[in-house]
Amino acid sequence: MEHFSEQVWVDFVRGIGQPKTSREVETHLASGCPDCMPVSGLWKRVYSIAVNEPSLTAPDDVVRMVKLEFATSQLPQPSPWTMARLVFDSLCQPLTAGVRSGASDSRQLMFDAEGTMVDLVLDTRTQSGTISLVGQVVDKGGTRVAPREVAVIVWTETGQPLAETSANEFGEFQMEVPVQGRLRLSVQIAGYNAIRIPPINLNPDAMRPVTKESGSHY
Repeated sequence: MEHFSEQVWVDFVRGIGQPKTSREVETHLASGCPDCMPVSGLWKRVYSIAVNEPSLTAPDDVVRMVKLEFATSQLPQPSPWTMARLVFDSLCQPLTAGVRSGASDSRQLMFDAEGTMVDLVLDTRTQSGTISLVGQVVDKGGTRVAPREVAVIVWTETGQPLAETSANEFGEFQMEVPVQGRLRLSVQIAGYNAIRIPPINLNPDAMRPVTKESGSHY
């Protein structure tokens, strides 16, 4: 036998070949075959690399960091969002002359987010130091929002969540938040873009409409 298969070479360099075959390989190599000598050297180097592979294993902390990096890169991208546009603010509506002393602590705002309307009513509760927030999310055409598909979150101006709730089958929701300077709202409708409400000043002193005196302009 002048030449051998790859399987014979693999078994030979690993020392697990059949005794008779291994002797034949040794005898053939001893004859100085110019073709088989480099082949034998190649398989010996391959075997040496395979044997030393465990010592080349990366440290556990490195492996963990790499896995985390891949996991992070495969996270779903955040949903696109739409900034709502203020279309009504009762704070900007002047009171009729003579009702100055009866100014309400309530404020109504309406926002339009590409056809989705967000109606909010804020009511200051001075004694408890909170503001009641009642709202409704509907399609501009009056279509109801399916139940459990709308999540409403109130955030501080610095991005800290304060309260979260879900709308009912009519798109209505209610929550209470501490009186602060400015707050933000986000509305997440399943299957649609998230809606962001511009920062709202919830200071009770800022929630009092101006008075329209007879003959005055505003």
